[in-house]
Amino acid sequence: MTVATQQDNLQLLANNLQEHLRADVPSGEFFGVRCAVKNHQLMILTQHPQGVAVDTENIFTVLKEALSNNCREYPQEKIEIFLRVAGVKLPYSKRSFTLEKHYDNPQLEEAEDNSIPDSSALTYSPVNEVEDDFSNSQAQNPLPENSEPNLAGFNPKLLVLSMLGVMICATLGGAYVATRPCLITKCTQLKTAQYLDTSYGELIKEINSEQDLARLQRKIDKANSNLRQIPGLSPYSQESQQLSLSLSDKSSEIQKVFTAFQAAQIAEQKSKTPASSLKQLQDRQRLWRQAISPLETINSDRELYQFAQEKLRNYRANLQAVNALLQKEDKYTKKITSAKAVALVAEKRQATARSLKDWQKVQATWQVALNALTPIPAESPAYSDAQKLISEYKPRLLAARNRTTKELMAAKTYRQAVNAVSLAKRYERQNQWTQAVMQWQTAVSSAKQVATSSLYSVEAEKIITPASVSLEQAREKLRIANRIQKTRSDLERTCSGEIRVCTYIMGNQGITVRISPDYEQNLQENLLEASTQGDTSIIDGVNNHLQTLQKALEAISDNADVPLIVYDAQGNVIYERTLN
Repeated sequence: MTVATQQDNLQLLANNLQEHLRADVPSGEFFGVRCAVKNHQLMILTQHPQGVAVDTENIFTVLKEALSNNCREYPQEKIEIFLRVAGVKLPYSKRSFTLEKHYDNPQLEEAEDNSIPDSSALTYSPVNEVEDDFSNSQAQNPLPENSEPNLAGFNPKLLVLSMLGVMICATLGGAYVATRPCLITKCTQLKTAQYLDTSYGELIKEINSEQDLARLQRKIDKANSNLRQIPGLSPYSQESQQLSLSLSDKSSEIQKVFTAFQAAQIAEQKSKTPASSLKQLQDRQRLWRQAISPLETINSDRELYQFAQEKLRNYRANLQAVNALLQKEDKYTKKITSAKAVALVAEKRQATARSLKDWQKVQATWQVALNALTPIPAESPAYSDAQKLISEYKPRLLAARNRTTKELMAAKTYRQAVNAVSLAKRYERQNQWTQAVMQWQTAVSSAKQVATSSLYSVEAEKIITPASVSLEQAREKLRIANRIQKTRSDLERTCSGEIRVCTYIMGNQGITVRISPDYEQNLQENLLEASTQGDTSIIDGVNNHLQTLQKALEAISDNADVPLIVYDAQGNVIYERTLN
C-alpha cells in the first residue's frame, strides 16, 4: 500500500465522518474533520469556528456511531477523538476509544482516560477556517508537530498496523479495492450526480426549511466529491467534469442562501434586545443588507429564485424596520447636535450680556436647546445622551431665568425712580409740595431697591443723592406752604364776623392787616352811644374787643414767625410788631 493510498483513505474517512456530523448535529455544516495516524493509533480532529454552539457529548456520540455502524472485520485498534475551536492551538475536549473485534456487531468502547493531554504530549498547529473543504492531505496540513508517520524506509509491518485504523469503515474498503472508481466498473457516482442534477428543480420545490436545504447541499457536495475522484482515464471523465461544474454551480448558489441565513440569524439575535446606540442599529442594518445581497444575485430563471424571494421579503421588511429606526435616530441625533450648537450660542450671549434684552435672549436660547432634547423618547439610544445634556442645560436655563427676572425687576424699579423724579419736578413747578414730596420719596426708595449687581445699579446710584436733597428741600417748602395756609386760615377766622373786622395780606414781608371801615364805624358809633348815655360797660366792651383782636393778630404773627402791621380804615398804622 502506497503513501498516496494511505492519505486518500484518511481523507475518505474524514469526509465520511464529516457527512455524519452535517446530517446529525445542529450547525454540523460548520464542522470540519481530519484524520491522521500517530504511533499506530488513529487520531481524529474535529474543529469548528468560535461562537458555534456545541453539544460535546452529542459530537462524540455521533462520531462513535459513525465508526461503529460502518465497520467490518478489523483487529483491535485504539482511536482518539479531539474537539477544538478553529485557530486555537490546543483542543478543549478529548475521548479515547478502543476498537474491538465483533464480527456481528462491531462497537467502540470508550477508554477510561478521557483527559486532555498537556501541550508537551500533544500540540496542534493552527488550521484554516471551517469553510475550507479539508481536502488537503495530512502531509499538506499536518496535525501535531512530529505526528506524521515516518514513511522514509518504512517497515511494512508497522505500515500495515497503522493502516488498520484507517480501514475500519466499509466505505473505505469498497472505495479502493483494486481499481480506481468508474474505470472498469459501473459508475454509480455518475448516476447519483445525474439524478441530483436533473431532479434539482423538483428537489428544490420540496424544500420546506433551512435544514432541508442543508441536507440537499450535503448530497450535492458529496456527489460532486465523488465525481472528482473519477480518474481521467475513465470513459466517464468528460461527462463527470461537466456534471461537476453543474453541481458546483448549484452548491455555490445554495451557499449564497446559507450566507444570507447566517447574516440574518445574527441580525435576528441582535434584534432581540433594544439597540443602546446608533452604532448597534447601523450594525443591524449592515447585517440585513448582507443577508439580502446574496439572495438578490439569484436570477429569476434559477430554481432557488422563489425560495430566495420568500426570504427576501422577510429580510427587506426587517431592513425597512431598521431603516425607519435609523431615520428616527438620525432625527434625534440631529436634535442633539442642534442642541449643542444652540448651547454654544447661549454661552456666547451670556458672556456678553449687557442689558435686559440681552439676558432675555440668553434665557430664550437655553430654552430652545432644552426644547430640542425633550422630545427624545426613553426607548431611543440617544435618550441617555439627551438626558445628560438636559441635566447640564437645565441649571444654566434656571440661572439665566433668575438673572433675567432680576434684571427685569431692576429695570422696572429704575424706571419707577426716573418717572418719580420727573413728576416731582413738575409738582414743584406747580407749587404742589405735598405731591412733590411724595414723588421724591418714591424716587429715592425705588433707586435704593435696584439690585447692586444688576445692570441698572450704577444709574440708580446716580439718582439717590440728588433725589434725597430735593426731597429735603421739598419738605421745607411744604412746611412753609402749610404754615402759610394755616396763617391764612387763622387770619380769616379772626377777621370774620357779622361785620367784617379786617382784611389781610400774607406776603413775603409779613402780615398786613387793615381794619375795615364798617367795623371802625361800628366801633365809633358804640363809643358815641356810650358817651351819650354814660355807659362805661360799652366802652369796656369795645376796649376788650380791640385787645382780643390785637392778641389774636400777635399770636398769628408768632405762629407764622413773620412781622405784623395793623392799619386803621384811614391807612394809619395803629400797631406794628417785628420779629425778635
